[in-house]
Amino acid sequence: MIFVEGLEHPESVMRLSDGGWLISEVGQESGRLIRVSASGKERSVFAQIGRPNGILQDPRDGCIWVAETLEPSLVRIRPDGSVAETISGNSECPFLWPNDMALGPDGAIYLTDSGIRVSDLITKDGPDPEIWEGQMKGKLFRIDPVSKRVDCLDQGFYFANGIAFAPDGKLYISESVTGHIYRYEFTDRLVVSSRELFVSVTDTSGPCRVVGPDGITFDTKGNLYVAMFGQGHVATVYPNGEIHRTIVTRGSCPTDVVFGGDGSKRLYIAEYQRGRVEIAEVQGDGFTGYDH
Repeated sequence: MIFVEGLEHPESVMRLSDGGWLISEVGQESGRLIRVSASGKERSVFAQIGRPNGILQDPRDGCIWVAETLEPSLVRIRPDGSVAETISGNSECPFLWPNDMALGPDGAIYLTDSGIRVSDLITKDGPDPEIWEGQMKGKLFRIDPVSKRVDCLDQGFYFANGIAFAPDGKLYISESVTGHIYRYEFTDRLVVSSRELFVSVTDTSGPCRVVGPDGITFDTKGNLYVAMFGQGHVATVYPNGEIHRTIVTRGSCPTDVVFGGDGSKRLYIAEYQRGRVEIAEVQGDGFTGYDH
């Protein structure tokens, strides 16, 4: 089922607290955030921004945090679409490609940084496979939304991408180049234990070289859903790491996955290639995170 189409390279999709939706587009000329009604029939431009990637709604005030990739920064946008503030990392670890975000049990923002600048990877002809398979300096950051303190918690990723907390409190990150999904034991507001490999999800037998896991999300039972960019499906993974089924998308480049409202049993999938958000019927409900 198609929820909305005619989008220009959608990267992320997010359900708002009022039941509507927000979608980030990375157009050729300029990026923007599109607000879509709950039905998908009405849309409007919420904000113009350079090249928005991940999006997150702040539960404290309804503002939207945006991972901006052209001028690498984390941007907070007010409910009226105006820019409230911009964070560019810290003096020792400036952002290079802020990618995706998750709100932690402690109320902090956890951000992946892919470790390369957009202009180095993406040319007018598309992503450069040689750069894709080269050295990257991906990182995991924690940002305190009140004090604005930025801490680098881990580094050394090959294109860190999707990020999500599971119902059991563990933190998961997708690494696009290798196809790995890593996880961490989350212990307190500043300490994340050493990462461990959870599963590898990429099919390396395909002809395309620029492929890998993108956005990720969990259902209430701890099953992981992974948007597989360049491979045309969403991988679903049991808590024990077994890949038990896939959801085929109409385009080959799904970039993000998010559940609808409680009880909907619907997964909304941003698909970059054909410019749409698709809906898949699934067995479970989405894990909605933590009360803050």
